[in-house]
Order: sequence, then structure tokens, then C-alpha cells
Amino acid sequence: MERVLTQEEIDAMVRNARGGQGEAKKVETRSIQPCTFRQSGQLTGDQVAAVNGLHEGFARSLTQSLGAYLRVTFDVNLVSVEQLSYSEFLGRVPEVTYMTSLRVEPMGASAAMQIDHSLVFPLIDVLLGGTGACEVLTREVSEIEDQIIQGVAKIICAELDAAWTPLDMRFHLEDRQPPAQMQRFLSPTEKTLCLSFEVKLVEARGALNLVFPVSISNTLLRKLSCEPRYGGSRTNERTSSQIITRMLNCLFPVQLAIPGIQLPVNALLNLQPEAICVLGIPVQKPASLMLAGREVFEAKPVRRGRRRAAHLDQPLSVPNEGVK
Repeated sequence: MERVLTQEEIDAMVRNARGGQGEAKKVETRSIQPCTFRQSGQLTGDQVAAVNGLHEGFARSLTQSLGAYLRVTFDVNLVSVEQLSYSEFLGRVPEVTYMTSLRVEPMGASAAMQIDHSLVFPLIDVLLGGTGACEVLTREVSEIEDQIIQGVAKIICAELDAAWTPLDMRFHLEDRQPPAQMQRFLSPTEKTLCLSFEVKLVEARGALNLVFPVSISNTLLRKLSCEPRYGGSRTNERTSSQIITRMLNCLFPVQLAIPGIQLPVNALLNLQPEAICVLGIPVQKPASLMLAGREVFEAKPVRRGRRRAAHLDQPLSVPNEGVK
């Protein structure tokens, strides 16, 4: 396609051809790049680290609580933290899956929890007294099976509630979302925060996904940035002073001794109660105050009231190597 010149460009070319005076105006060129507004507000590295720190603790607690509840080998690990549109999330999960909604208070918004059927039916089998080794079924969960699996969903919700308690946010289990309602749960273009967990149950393995709409995820990220324990770069002066105080009250091994004494084996074999063991060193040789096996000060044993004490004298040189 041929380029159409503007009037200013035509005038400049005519002036140059005629040798006219004056410098032709430079044509301003602009570099225009496409902008996708859906990609704005992506998670930063610090935000991902904060969300990871919060939910890795949730995964450990869930491993313990569900392992004790099911009395079988159960393991949960956080796999990824991503920002996806709701349509992208639906494209990753099977068409037939277990999904339930969670009410988040005090915001009054709803989140979603999705569990693969490769985990749902083994969980039901274990809860009914089986071993969890069963075939993966592609059918919908029946009403009775839904009532059984709700016990596991309530424990997941309770552990999530405990993990988010410092952020003043609570979760309540709502209704299961059938496939038709799952498609309409959120707008397809709604930006969501998706937390993916890998779950291992006996011989079964599958995914547990938690999906939070932008209203919840923004509140979560804002509160995490204000929490020193998740902020990473911030320090809590009160907590630091408490740690220092506790460390200063810790007991440390101290000895008042004369190291390097050597005696013949005959002298050691003749040791008896009430006997005097000659150490073979001058009377004026001072003892050493030893901290964790290191000689720090020359010292003499003295008495302070009804307790033994050490009178410190000259400091002893301590080699720097190995000192922490």
C-alpha cells in the first residue's frame, strides 16, 4: 500500500527542490505499541512471595489435619500462584469436576474451590472405609457423595480460614457449583488469583485450586503488604526487641578451669576418696574462664556471699577463625 504524503511533507519537498531558504520541518515519527489492559496490575515478585508464604503454611496445616481426619497418607504442596482470567481458569480444569463456592467475610464476596475427580472419588472411598484405590469416574457427584465429600471441603475451608485470620478475613462453605452454574460463577473476563495445590492421597494424585476474584485478591494483596511477617523487607521493632530479650535470658555454658593439665596413668589409677591429687602446675597459675570451650579471661575462684564466683583478670586472645 502506497504511503500518502501530508501537505507539510509536500511543501518541504518543494522547498528543497527549489533550493529555497529555511530548513524543512522534521516530520515527527511516533512508535505506537499495542496495550492490553488485561495485563495491567500483574503480580510483582514481592507479592508472589507474600502469597506463597501465607499459603505454604496453609498447605502444611492442611496436610496434618486431613491426614489425621482420613488416617491415610495425605500430602499437600503449593504448586503455583497465578493471575488468570476466569475463562483461562475454566480452560485448564476438566469439564466434569467438583467445584464449590466459598463466602468471604466481611467482604461479602464469593471465591471458588475446585478439586479434581481423581481425588474426589478416592476421598469418598476412604471415608466409606475403603483404601482409596478406585477408578477415576467421569460422572457427576451424586447428592449422597456430595454430603460425604463436604466433610473434607469443610476442613479445607476451616484451614483456609485459620490461615487468613491474621488478615481479618473468614471463609464459609456454600453450595456446590454444577457445570452449568460453574460457567456463570464469574464473568469470563474477570481477573482472578488462582492458587494451585498438588494433592497426593495413597495412590491417587490430583489438583486442588482456589480461585479468588479481583475484589478479594486486591484486598488480600493490600493487607499482605501491611503485614510485617509477609512483607519481607519490613521489620517489627517490637518483635525484634522481644527476641533480643529472650536471647539475653538464654543459658550459656561457662567453665572455670585450668586446661592443658596432664597426669601419668599411675597417678590416675591411684585416685581414691580423701586423697590429694597433685596437678603438677605452679600455685600462682591462674585458671581460665571458658565460654563454650573457649578461654576468654584469666580468672581466680573466689567467694561471693554463699556462692562461688570467678574474679576476672586479663583477657585472653581468642583466634578469629571459627568464631561466629
